Amino acid sequence: MAGAEKRKLFLINKAALDELVSLQDAIAIVDSAMRDYSAGQVGSPQRAVLTVNPDTRMGLMPGTMPGLGRFGLKVVSLSSQAPKYGLYSHQGMMLLFDDATGQPLCMIECHALTRLRTAAASAVATRALSRPDSKILTIIGNGDLAGPHIDAISAVRPIEQVIVWGRHPGKAEAFVRSLPRVLNQTVSIVTDIRQAVGLADIICTVTSSPEPLVHGEWLKPGQHLNLVGSSVKGPREVDDDVVARGYYIADSRPHALSQGAELCHAIEQGKVKEDHLKGEIGEVLAGSVPGRASREQITIYKSLGHIAQDISVANAALSRAAESGNVVAIDW
Repeated sequence: MAGAEKRKLFLINKAALDELVSLQDAIAIVDSAMRDYSAGQVGSPQRAVLTVNPDTRMGLMPGTMPGLGRFGLKVVSLSSQAPKYGLYSHQGMMLLFDDATGQPLCMIECHALTRLRTAAASAVATRALSRPDSKILTIIGNGDLAGPHIDAISAVRPIEQVIVWGRHPGKAEAFVRSLPRVLNQTVSIVTDIRQAVGLADIICTVTSSPEPLVHGEWLKPGQHLNLVGSSVKGPREVDDDVVARGYYIADSRPHALSQGAELCHAIEQGKVKEDHLKGEIGEVLAGSVPGRASREQITIYKSLGHIAQDISVANAALSRAAESGNVVAIDW
């Protein structure tokens, strides 16, 4: 291709992404992305999940965002065996393209991107749905998403106490020791999950549990829950009673009704109907769907993760990549 302009493909790893997009940046970006999605400005077919073997699945998440002039594809593997090899259970890459030329623009390490945008999405929902004076945060689980969720929720609410519950106390203790000290914030481990739930103003479930860990009878008025760990139909972190008790909001209505495990199970069991899903977080942010109605109301945000979040954060990283010393660019 004589005379063709030389093209660059930016390769963005975790260190570079951390430099390029802060958590506060990501919260603002995800807020805007979910508004755009609910306004019909994002093309996002259902994600495809393929079974590779009994322990591994492959997920494909395509999407288009004409307002940004971008489209993209997220390719992720989900392997229950990966941690045995010292690897993350979620691995893969995000590919971002220019929608006018079709040119591939960047490739981003998927695990870092997912952690950042998922925590940011929970912060956006928490800011919109929880009581503004919420001070006690309970984290159910102590895996990859736990630390980012503490940071993200603390960025939008005056969290003074963080409670951590994990199935393995030793791992929970190691996790708490790894956390940076935050002024005027205490972090403690509670081994009784019912107590951990009952003490909280905000609850984030960030586990890989196949069966419900949190039960509706444990909830108290005024709590807000972010259900994050299960992203496909099947594994549930909370039971049907939790779903039934809460004012239920999701990132995407069609995705929640087909792949939101907790909601799907409650519908199948006749505990709730489809209209129990009151709306999308983008609709709440835009004011077309009500948010919290009272201090006593229990609110729930179901996070499945959405390609609009990935494309938007990836585009922000790309816009700053050329100025970073941590980003590799290859001829394409």
